[in-house]
Amino acid sequence: MYDCVKNIKEKKVQKIDGALFLVSEKHTLKARNGTDYLGLKLKDKSGVIDAKVWNNLIHLSKNFKEGDFVKIKGESNFYNDSWQIIIKDIKKADDKEIKKEDFLPSTDKNIGSMKNELFAVINSIKNQSLKKLVLNVFEDEDFLSKFVKSPAAKTMHHAYVGGLLEHTLSVAKIALEMGDFYKEIDKDMLVSCALLHDIGKVYELDPITFNYTTEGKLLGHIVIGYTMVQNRIEKLNILSSEKAMNILHCILSHHGEYEYGSPKKPKTKEAVLFNLIDILDSRMQPVSDAQFSGDSQWSDMVRIIGKNIYSSRCVDE
Repeated sequence: MYDCVKNIKEKKVQKIDGALFLVSEKHTLKARNGTDYLGLKLKDKSGVIDAKVWNNLIHLSKNFKEGDFVKIKGESNFYNDSWQIIIKDIKKADDKEIKKEDFLPSTDKNIGSMKNELFAVINSIKNQSLKKLVLNVFEDEDFLSKFVKSPAAKTMHHAYVGGLLEHTLSVAKIALEMGDFYKEIDKDMLVSCALLHDIGKVYELDPITFNYTTEGKLLGHIVIGYTMVQNRIEKLNILSSEKAMNILHCILSHHGEYEYGSPKKPKTKEAVLFNLIDILDSRMQPVSDAQFSGDSQWSDMVRIIGKNIYSSRCVDE
């Protein structure tokens, strides 16, 4: 019932009649010929798919808004290297019949186990001041309850419930390994940055639609996270000014380049290395989870790298 997107992309479904979706985006757009149409992004537990409404636009647009659960009638087609739905009819579903969590894509990993692993990584930090700082963030029960259910991104990588926890744990574990490999690196600083770098995403992204909140649009997760950590540093008053500056720089620079949203470029060894670790995990998750249609050896477009992925068939040699 909640995996229509997957079935469409696997060519198991062509006609859609009464399927339920969450409307994560809704825009009135203009085609090349000047015709107005509705452009939607529809979500269920198995993924996200583009959809368009071409006919009866004014009437159908009044039936629902962004963030609503809807029932649709239409047909799927393959256009511009991706699947989409051409909608014939759409209307708002009764919210009382909906369990929101049933519609949201979710990590296939156990959230409880990942949370335990996260605290094990925190407890591995040898520098007691950095360890207390990180614990001060994650022992906040209200924050932690939001953090473990948050997506790591709107669409590009780890865009599902538990995605932020999964990504954070992944980069923290890579940081542990890299900290041992590159001996000149401050391993505790690197791991602490990995654990704290994306905490602002809890407030940047809506947990249901995965759209940007007003705070996310105006400030962004880097500034939000920087402010959260800075406030805790001032409150705890346990870090040297040098370590405080370094951890804050690592957070500010983790996207690497100004055009990718970093207020600063990485200018310490730990910041440079963490930027590369963050890129590695954010690219490899969508590549590893690339969707293949039918018997094709080529995946659907992986947006974060702008490429289709080829999967060779295993042949005994």
